[in-house]
Amino acid sequence: MTTKTFFRYEINYFFEFRDYFNNITIENEMYTYIVKGDYIYTYGLSGYTKTKLGLGIHIIKVLNVEYDKNYINEIERRKSYSSLEEIKNKYMDEDVTFITSFDSMDNEDINTFYSLYKRKKDLEEDLSSIEKSRFSYKDGKKVAQGLRELNDSLLKEYMKRNGEINNTSK
Repeated sequence: MTTKTFFRYEINYFFEFRDYFNNITIENEMYTYIVKGDYIYTYGLSGYTKTKLGLGIHIIKVLNVEYDKNYINEIERRKSYSSLEEIKNKYMDEDVTFITSFDSMDNEDINTFYSLYKRKKDLEEDLSSIEKSRFSYKDGKKVAQGLRELNDSLLKEYMKRNGEINNTSK
């Protein structure tokens, strides 16, 4: 894969999604992405991200909460890693939003994230190798489980909004 550039952002051959103007990595281990209108949507091990393309900065990241806690930055090939704290410090508060559920996302965002999730083939194979990794994460099992839980949350929200779950409360 060659590097793909979207104004100030790039996806490099390591499957990192970066803001090269600010020298910060927004997604360190990206699986798939799609560009829709003025936004790029990404899906990776750290979660789901919606990023505005163009002059203004607006990033919404739905987090795999275990990813940042268990990432080992000291590994030689990971020099470009940007923690959530570094991302927060690089942008103004109104430019970046970190959330842990899909409740506040609109239907278009949910549908787009769902399509990214469906595009990723062999996810369990990737998560299995992360679980077995002794050197890449402090606890690979927690990282993999965190993404599974986030994906389950996305699927439930998608089904609820698309009428596949009866949403009546008693």
